[in-house]
Amino acid sequence: MQEEIEKLRNGSSYRGDIRPFVRPSRAAIEELATELRQNPSENVRTEIVKILLNVGIETSPHRSLSDPWILSALFYDAGLVRDTACLLAFEKLALFGAPDALVHFGPTIAALLEEATEPSLLLIVAKAKAMEAMPSLQKLSDDPSWNAREEFRIALAALGDEAEEEFFTKPFASTQDPKEKTELATRLGRIGTSSAMKILASEMRSPLVQVVPNSYEQSVRTEFAKALHFRHPECTFLEHIETDADYERIERFCELEYGVVWTRPRPAFLTMRSLAG
Repeated sequence: MQEEIEKLRNGSSYRGDIRPFVRPSRAAIEELATELRQNPSENVRTEIVKILLNVGIETSPHRSLSDPWILSALFYDAGLVRDTACLLAFEKLALFGAPDALVHFGPTIAALLEEATEPSLLLIVAKAKAMEAMPSLQKLSDDPSWNAREEFRIALAALGDEAEEEFFTKPFASTQDPKEKTELATRLGRIGTSSAMKILASEMRSPLVQVVPNSYEQSVRTEFAKALHFRHPECTFLEHIETDADYERIERFCELEYGVVWTRPRPAFLTMRSLAG
């Protein structure tokens, strides 16, 4: 609230977004959590999870899952049974969970992983930097059905395994294939360590363009910014690029946050351009 008021004091105009002024009702969230615990119907549980996810994202100024009561319901109550509701909760937590909020659930995440391994739960481990899950990861390292999976390697890299981190960072730094580079950028965003993010940030002046003939062309920089945003959901400017000034602002973020020093000029402005017709 104070942050929004400060924006008005600095001359910004109100743009109609009510999210900064709306908070989920703790009583309502607890009612939904109780229903999650007590109702045996998988369909009902799934619908409740959808409600919690929607409320959490739509009431967050940064469109991330950060409310502690909603996170508690998704972890403790949706996680009671490994059904569709639970898997949906894990999938969306891996995508939209705010890293600074997930970090407080490290022991819970580790306990859930100890009960049963899920790919999305491994990605939550990575995002939360849940060191408490390391014993479970070490057990999985001997399991051929898991130790070669990308989610497992991302989790290890996120918790400090330098060899696993280099498995992703080295090809990212060396490849000049736009498609491969954007895919690897997504992995680096999920790993989210300072070293991985610095390597990602240092490529924000990449001239590479991904071209789909007769369809569109897209600068890889837009996807790099999205990968940075995955680690920094509070920095909403990372996902809104409309002018070259927006790229300049992102570059300034990379300089201040990760100490990037540019070795080449900024490419000509491009986000995505249609080639159809």
